[in-house]
Amino acid sequence: MRIASLLLSLAAACLCLYPLLWMFLSSFKTNREIFQPTNFFPSIFDWSAYRSLLTGEFLPFQKYLINSLLLSSGQAILATSSSLAAGFALAKFRFPGRSVLVGLAILLILIPKQTMVVPTFEWLDRLNLIGSRWSLLLPGAVSGLGVLFFLQIFRNLPNEWMDQARIEGLSPLRAFFLVVPLAMPGVVGFGVLHFVLSWQDHLLPLVVLDDENITLPLALTKLRDASFRIPEAVGMAAACLSLLPVLVLFGLCIGNMKTALREVVQS
Repeated sequence: MRIASLLLSLAAACLCLYPLLWMFLSSFKTNREIFQPTNFFPSIFDWSAYRSLLTGEFLPFQKYLINSLLLSSGQAILATSSSLAAGFALAKFRFPGRSVLVGLAILLILIPKQTMVVPTFEWLDRLNLIGSRWSLLLPGAVSGLGVLFFLQIFRNLPNEWMDQARIEGLSPLRAFFLVVPLAMPGVVGFGVLHFVLSWQDHLLPLVVLDDENITLPLALTKLRDASFRIPEAVGMAAACLSLLPVLVLFGLCIGNMKTALREVVQS
């Protein structure tokens, strides 16, 4: 039974890794080799596609990569911070309108993002932010999913801790900063999730950003040329490099998780 499960897992892993491996190998191929599906490996490993990207021959790849890193990281930090504070307030305090705020967070999850693009564009246009990076950072700082996520985390923490903080004379803000380390796994997990979702977002960046501040996924579309003036390998190389930040982030998180589990087992 274990052998069958192992073989099934290996088959599923190969099925998932095949497109990524084909994309990576295609970044070394010529157009003729790419359009021949039977040629899985390139005849020679030509790194000219990566050199073209890094030298900016077809587009300023490094500029768009930095744009995506700044915007995705900024959205992740802002959304995590605001959701963390909102979840703590909703979980540990009772005040008028609390149920309304929770309902709005749920409604924000249920409403499709596509229906919010036009109202968001009009709101940003009134603020004269269309085209700038703030036009993406401000909407990305709000997350109904994050509010409910941290609401559930802080709801599971004993209320006696808050009572003890009041007895000690701590302000709600000071109590919040003392409790945050207990929710750190959730903070890291939500931050990574929001970064990945922001990294691969297309619709809102396409609408609100100008050509100078567009993100890397939008910039990759400029490499598609009907006349095939730009080699297909360049687009494959750009797609491979665009995966690196996400892979590095997941690798760091998995490494830290293994270290933490090892310390728990040893203790």
